[in-house]
Amino acid sequence: MKFDTTRGLISVLTLCSVSTMALAIGSQALDRQLDSVSRQVEQKTERAIERSMDRRLDAVEQRIEARVEQARGQLPRLPRSLPIHTQQRGKAFNDVMLNDGFRAVERQWLATGTAAEVAELDRPGITILERRELTGLGMILVRFRVAPALDSLDALQAELPGLADQLDRNHIYAPQSDNAPESSDVARPQWQSLCSAPVRVGMVDTAIALDHPVFEGAQIVQESFLELAEAKGELAAPTAHGTAVASLMIGRQAPQWPARLPGATLFNASVFYGRDQALSGATLGHLLDGLSWLATQEVAVINISLTGPDNRLLKTAIERLDERRIGLIAAVGNEGPAAAPLYPAAYGPVIGVTAVNGSGELYRWANQGEQVQFAAPGVAVPVAIPEGGMALDSGTSLAAPVVASALACELSQFDLPGAIEALTSNAKDLGEPGRDTRFGHGLLDY
Repeated sequence: MKFDTTRGLISVLTLCSVSTMALAIGSQALDRQLDSVSRQVEQKTERAIERSMDRRLDAVEQRIEARVEQARGQLPRLPRSLPIHTQQRGKAFNDVMLNDGFRAVERQWLATGTAAEVAELDRPGITILERRELTGLGMILVRFRVAPALDSLDALQAELPGLADQLDRNHIYAPQSDNAPESSDVARPQWQSLCSAPVRVGMVDTAIALDHPVFEGAQIVQESFLELAEAKGELAAPTAHGTAVASLMIGRQAPQWPARLPGATLFNASVFYGRDQALSGATLGHLLDGLSWLATQEVAVINISLTGPDNRLLKTAIERLDERRIGLIAAVGNEGPAAAPLYPAAYGPVIGVTAVNGSGELYRWANQGEQVQFAAPGVAVPVAIPEGGMALDSGTSLAAPVVASALACELSQFDLPGAIEALTSNAKDLGEPGRDTRFGHGLLDY
C-alpha cells in the first residue's frame, strides 16, 4: 500500500513536471512568435519609412532639378563680353566668349619656357603684363596681351615659333555644382569618418566661409590668388562653392554628420572671382598660381571641382603635379551625356569623378566618357552654405571631394598606384559589368 502511494505521488509529480515543461515550451514558442511579429512590424515600419523618405527625396531631387534647369540657363545668357572689376571698382579685364563656346580673358595669353625662350615675347603687338616663377610647378609663367591681329593660336605660333607648343589662351574655368541649393528638412544621409590620419589635402575653388559652424575646430589654411599686376586691388571672392566642397571633406555637425577627414589639414587656394550673384569663374593664370602653391604645401591630394577647355599650360601643370606623386581628383562636368570631355578631368593623370543619387542612378547632367573613373554621391547632398545653414545641392563638383577624401586616407597607407588600386577594389560596380563610360570602376559610397 505504501508502494502504491509512493508510486501515485511520483505520477503526480511527473504530471506536474510535464505540465510545467509544456507551459515553458509554450511560453518559448509564444516568445518566438512575438519576436517574429515584432520583427515583421519593424521591417514593415522601416520599409514604410524608407518609401516615405524615398518619395520625399525624389520630390526634393525633382525640385532641385527644376531649379538646376533655371540655373543652367544663366551661363549662356552671359554677354559675349562681360566686364570684370576689382573690389575697388577698377577695371580688371573682359570675360569673353570664344568661337568654340568656351570663355577666356579678352586678348590675354599665357606662355612658359626658359628665360631665353620667353624673351621672344618682347616685340611689337605684345604687351607683357606679368612674369613670375611658379616654384611648385617648376614653370616660368608669362601673362601677356596681344594686338587684335595676333589674337589667335595660329597667328601667335607663326609669330613665336620657339614658343609654339608652350603658349595658350588665359582660359576661364567654371565650378561644377549647379548653383541651385535648396534648404530642406529631409533626413540627411549619414556617413562615417573615413580615417583620422593627419592627411594634407588641397583644393582649388572659391574662398571658404571660415566662420561657418561646421568648420569649428577644423584645420584650414586658405590663400587668395585674385590679384592682377596691372589692376589696383583684388577681384571679388565668392564663397558658396568652396564652402560646399570643403564641408564634404572636413565639415562636421553632430550627431548625423561627422567629418570624413577629422584629422586633416585642408589647404584651399581661392582662385574664383564673382561674375554675378550665381556664377563665378577662374582664370587659368590664377588657377596655375593656386596649383603651384598647393604643391609647395606638400599636399597628398588636390580636389579640382571645376572644368573648362583643354589648354597646353594646364596640361603641363597637371603633368608636373603627377611627377610629384600628388593625387589629382576632378569633377567630370555637368554638360550632359553627349558633351565632349572637359578638363582637367580628361587628362590621363587625373581621376575623373561623376555623380549619382541615393539610388545609384547617374546624375542626368553628368558628362560621360573614358575620363570617368569613379562615381560618388552628388545629387541632393547636404552641404554648408555661407549664410551659416545647410542646403541640398547637386553636381559632379560635390562627388569629387568624396573620392578625394577616400584617396587621402588610402595614401596614408599606400603609394599613389596602390591607393588607386585600393579604391578600385572597394568600388561597387554599377551599370555594365566592369569599368564603363558612365560610372567608371563603380560607386565609392563613403
